[in-house]
Amino acid sequence: MVVFAILYGTYWYASSRFNFADTLVYAHKNPQAKWAPAADYYVGLVYYQRAEYPKAQEAFTQLLTDYSTGPYTGPGLRRLASAAEENRDWETARQSLTRFIEEFPDDKERRAAEQKLEYIKFK
Repeated sequence: MVVFAILYGTYWYASSRFNFADTLVYAHKNPQAKWAPAADYYVGLVYYQRAEYPKAQEAFTQLLTDYSTGPYTGPGLRRLASAAEENRDWETARQSLTRFIEEFPDDKERRAAEQKLEYIKFK
């Protein structure tokens, strides 16, 4: 329980004190850095958790534009689809899910992605 409290406190402090837009700009300017894809992904997650869906969509889009392959591609595609869905950007959501299904046929989240794609197919 103490560990959870410390982690939550760290998250709260960071999310209230740091400007994540600056982090995205810095990561974009330093694409060769090993930490840059993770920075894009986790900034997107923070924005999504804050219900700042346009900013989350921007972060995940930057991730997938700057790093079209890598360990964050699959999760980034799913998160981009979720943020786009919240923004009612149905085309981006459909494209992200379709790409995820095509590029990650053996992923454990494939079935959920197929179901979500079927749900938003005609929106």
